[in-house]
Amino acid sequence: MTYPMNSLTQKKSGKKGLVLMMVAGALGLSSTGRADTGLGDEPASAPPEETSTWRSELYGEGWTPPEDHIYGQDKLIQDFSYAGYANGEKPIPELKDARTLNVLDYGADPSGETDSTAAIQKAIDSASAIKGPVVVTLPAGTYHVAPPEGSSSALRIAASNVVLRGEGPGKTFLLNTSTEMRAKQIIMVTSHSETSWKDEEALVTPIREDLLSPTTRIPVESTNGFLVGQTIILRGDPTPEWVKEHKEEESWLGYEHKIGNILYLRRIVSVDEDKRELIIDVPTRYALKVRDHARVYPKTGLLHDVGLEGFSIGNVEHPGQDGWGTLDFAAPDGAYTKRLVEGYGLDPDFAKKKKSAYDVHFSFAIAFVGVIDGWIVDVESYQAEGNERGSHILSNGIRLKECRNVSVIGCSMGHTLYGGGGGNGYMFRVDHSNECLLQDCHAESARHGFSLSGMATSGNVLFRCSDKDTATQAGGDGTTTGRSSDNHMYFSHSNLYDNCVADNSWFEARDRYYEKMSKPTHNTTSAQTVFWNTTGLSNSYHDYVISSVQGDYGYVIGTQGAVNAVNTEPNYAKRKVVSDPVDHVEGVGKGATLEPASLYLDQRARRLGEGG
Repeated sequence: MTYPMNSLTQKKSGKKGLVLMMVAGALGLSSTGRADTGLGDEPASAPPEETSTWRSELYGEGWTPPEDHIYGQDKLIQDFSYAGYANGEKPIPELKDARTLNVLDYGADPSGETDSTAAIQKAIDSASAIKGPVVVTLPAGTYHVAPPEGSSSALRIAASNVVLRGEGPGKTFLLNTSTEMRAKQIIMVTSHSETSWKDEEALVTPIREDLLSPTTRIPVESTNGFLVGQTIILRGDPTPEWVKEHKEEESWLGYEHKIGNILYLRRIVSVDEDKRELIIDVPTRYALKVRDHARVYPKTGLLHDVGLEGFSIGNVEHPGQDGWGTLDFAAPDGAYTKRLVEGYGLDPDFAKKKKSAYDVHFSFAIAFVGVIDGWIVDVESYQAEGNERGSHILSNGIRLKECRNVSVIGCSMGHTLYGGGGGNGYMFRVDHSNECLLQDCHAESARHGFSLSGMATSGNVLFRCSDKDTATQAGGDGTTTGRSSDNHMYFSHSNLYDNCVADNSWFEARDRYYEKMSKPTHNTTSAQTVFWNTTGLSNSYHDYVISSVQGDYGYVIGTQGAVNAVNTEPNYAKRKVVSDPVDHVEGVGKGATLEPASLYLDQRARRLGEGG
């Protein structure tokens, strides 16, 4: 079903600031800022024909966290207020009294005439050796960097309490001069231990009861060895029974090991030895069943209190004029490339020649991996002088992988050179991460503006984010086959899109089943995800601003703008049994009068007792 548009219109804007000011103005909020978490004083302004406010039937004035609601059986709006640095309970630290190290003192060249990689990295390494928070400053100027031989990144932060701070976007510029960036990053933030959430450490204990509702009380076989303040993983595996329960036998049965795991990174706030329960700081986000080997184990080796602030970042444009097609990322003579030739009926010569896209495939401007309580604030991509096709970056923008409570605020990523298949052209990508906050961020001219991926991705909030001009790249003919901001693959769940804006794009959490793709296909990409008060300015591809075809239940509450329709129909009729029941939709075209205007801010105020 497609829920129709009404006559409410909004002026189209191509500027990040104008889009965000439009949304922020409707909320009565400032558009950005480090500690911008206050509540607006006024509700969203209403069009003349609609003077009264309305509330969702699932979120009344007396709403409380739904601890007695069962996933898949009851409709429920979860508590998303834990997203962002320190569970949203305190602002990102300004570190005014922290020790500072200036990269100029280590030989960095702000003129851009010589390479500054070694000098900046030396400053970062020196900061890493100092106890307590340290700010590494990048004075105004342009700094050339490139990955050293054998390295997967130009710069790397591998210790907690280190912040890399410029003087602001448009003043401090980091320019990567290498175009040989396949699977590399300009800046990587991760520990040397390279631990994964899936790696089980000692002290694994089974969860002894099915957890079918959001809960912070975890009954375990044994509490021995678990301590208050400890960081743990709650895990559930997609067993064949889980696959059958979710009606995905056709594509996922036999491929359970490839589609990921449900993983919740949590802290223990108390231990009840008598009841054999661990009490955690953030509720679970989906059912965890004994049948699916639900269990708990400690997780160590994560970085904390690391940040990137106040600079522009870009890449020298790859010189290749061709080889920017959807499949041109594939390695020559590789097994995967040969499967592409067979699957798509390509010329056999396709598999023999390296294309331009090969060099930039799956590269990122910034990657955070294994970080808890970190931040990226006021970082923007930019077009370097000489980039004649207008590109800012080679492929992807910012990636959060296996992160929790990372805040990405006031960032803008756009104008990718390559947006082909296989993981290219994502401006903001959240993989296997919990409770992260993307606020006042803008994506432009890319394959996918914002993308959530992986079964472990839950509890994340996109607040006042905007996506402009989907399906765009600077290379080749200027277009990509991928489109929209999306929940991309394998059951990311229980995330919130709050007051987001689509301008010639849209948001989707749908069934991404394709008959011609090899298994396991992406299929059910989400469940229990909420779209709250979404604005559509334009969309040259579809007549809707949201496509919500989720497994279990999904929720669309309030839309507005020139394009405000909602699609709930799967692409294939035979898949309707997989996505049923039809997702919950309210207030199409009535987002301007929705109360509260922001779910995230209202829930945060309720939990922290700030009034509302």
